[in-house]
This record gives sequence, structure tokens and C-alpha cells, in this order.
Amino acid sequence: MVKHRGLLYTTCLLILSGFIFLSCSQTHTIVGKNILAAGGKENLSKVKHYSFKYGQTTYYVSTEGVMKLTEGAEPIITEVILVDKDQAKRNCFNSITELTGLQKSTNQCLAQLRAGLFTLSHFKDKLKFHGLKSFGPQELYMLSTNVNDLQVEFYLDSEEYTLKRLVLKGFDEEQNKHEQNHDFGPYQEIEGVKIPSSWFNSQVGIRGTTVEISDVKINQPLEEDFFSSLDINAGEVEIGESTLKGNIMQSSFRRNMLTISTNWTNECIQKAGFKAEDKLILQIGDTEVEIDFHESFPPRSALGPGAKFMTPNRRGENYLIYLISPEFSKLAEQLDPLSPIRIQKK
Repeated sequence: MVKHRGLLYTTCLLILSGFIFLSCSQTHTIVGKNILAAGGKENLSKVKHYSFKYGQTTYYVSTEGVMKLTEGAEPIITEVILVDKDQAKRNCFNSITELTGLQKSTNQCLAQLRAGLFTLSHFKDKLKFHGLKSFGPQELYMLSTNVNDLQVEFYLDSEEYTLKRLVLKGFDEEQNKHEQNHDFGPYQEIEGVKIPSSWFNSQVGIRGTTVEISDVKINQPLEEDFFSSLDINAGEVEIGESTLKGNIMQSSFRRNMLTISTNWTNECIQKAGFKAEDKLILQIGDTEVEIDFHESFPPRSALGPGAKFMTPNRRGENYLIYLISPEFSKLAEQLDPLSPIRIQKK
């Protein structure tokens, strides 16, 4: 009986080992075909780093596994996010913070994926194979891994072996259950390498966004310390009692409204002592204008002709100034990035 049990145990162990070996073999085969579909090892090895743009964000990726995001339009850079396998840091208007939790893990996962030129090459030794999964008429190979506290699922086309879907799952105290999907669009070939031209980013409870990338550049000249530097170019801020000096980030004049983006953040506002409904004197060159200060965006009823106010940027961390009148068209023509600007309490 003991011999039979020993034989049964050995047999089960051999079968299990065979399944593991088969799974590893299938995984390496699929990853190999995935790399081939992206242009092959030889073409991919020629890429040391590359970049692409979406809106005002430029993504720089080193194939060694470092990703750097810059926000702004030259010469203004208001934010930098720098990600590698060990850490993720952010510099926004000269305030440097560490990304943590799911935000850190998500950025690290995307850095590794993009460092492999949207192949699974940087994950190949940590993947688990789950076979074919059906998505309507499509059959996709599913592979998975973990990046810190993040569960990552990859879905590859069963014929072309390109990445079609990325699913990121996690849980933390702030976001509770978190699931983010990236569905990749058509692939484009650039210098022998194929990468997606777009992807649809969706998340439960949040409206999805189509990311269409542009201006792809491979091996462009960069500073030697580029992938380690968190430097930005957002001017300087001087904080005094009831006064702020700074610089214009950008400006626009549309439909009789001048919009000015400043380099002042909430920390600057608090240190200067500004409070809701304060009357402020805005000074740009020789022009002085009385404006209202709002701690949140005012109601639509306050946005009529003649309204002049400063309020937090609903899409960023700085403050915006709105001057609603055709008379400010001439002032708009005088404004350049990094032009000095000043406000003080009346």
C-alpha cells in the first residue's frame, strides 16, 4: 500500500510538472510571437528610447524600463512624472511627491509595457498562461501577472499575437475595488516597429477616453540625465503677505474672454492669505484690473459679460484668471509664456 501511494504521488508530481512545463513553454512561445508581431528582436533592439504625444502630455520611454511624462507645451513644462521599477515620483509646479498604492503600480506596469514597445517582453518570466478566452467573435490568449498589489491581465490576438486588451485590477482603501481597461486600436509601423496608434481607456464609474497618439519619435537626442531628472520649467513664485508674484503659463482669447493660466497653486494661495470673495488687484505690465477671488468655480450666473475673477483650475492644480470682455483683446496680444504677473489684496 505504501509503495502504491508513493507511486501515485510520484505520478501526480510528474503530471503536474508536465503541465507547468507545458504552460511555461506555451507562454514563451506566445511571447516570442508577440515580439515578432511587433517587428522582431532585431528591430526592437535598435530602439533605445522613444516618445509620443497625447494632448499636452509627452510620453518618453526608455527600453530599459523607465518612463517619463511631461505636461505642457514648450517652453513651459508644469509637471513631470518619472517611473522605474522601484519608484514613481511626480513634480507638479515644483512640488515633488511620491506616487503610492495603485497609482504607483499602474504607472510601473505601463512603464514596463511601453518599455517593451507594447509587447510582453518585460513580463515574460512572470506570466501565467490561461488559454483562449472568447470576446464575442474574437478569441484571445490570456496571460496574467502581478505588479505589486495590482493584478494584470493581457489579451493577445490568437492569430496576429498583438496585444488587444490590458486589464488592471486592484483594491485600496481610497478607491476600493479598481478596474481599468485599455483596448488597443490599429497598430502603426514606424521604422520597422509596430505600436498601437490609439487605445480606449475605460474604468468602472468613469467615462471612457480614446487616446490617439501622435508625433512618435525614436532615438531622438536627449540630455544625458533626461531619464533621471524631475526638472520642470514653470517660472518662479514669490509669496508675500496678501500678494503673489509669478508667471503666465499660457493664455487664450476666445469669444470675448481672456483666460490666463498662472503658476500659482493652492499652497501659494494659502500662504498669501487669500480667502473667498476677496477683491484682488491684478497687474500685468502697465495694466491693472480688479478681480474677484473664488475658492471654487463660480455659478453660471456669475459668468456674464464684465466678469473678472480667479479660480482653481478644474483640470489641474494651478489657478486660472478669467477676464470676460472684448476690451481685453489688446492685452491678450501682449501676453507670452513666462510673462510676469502679480496680484495683491485690495
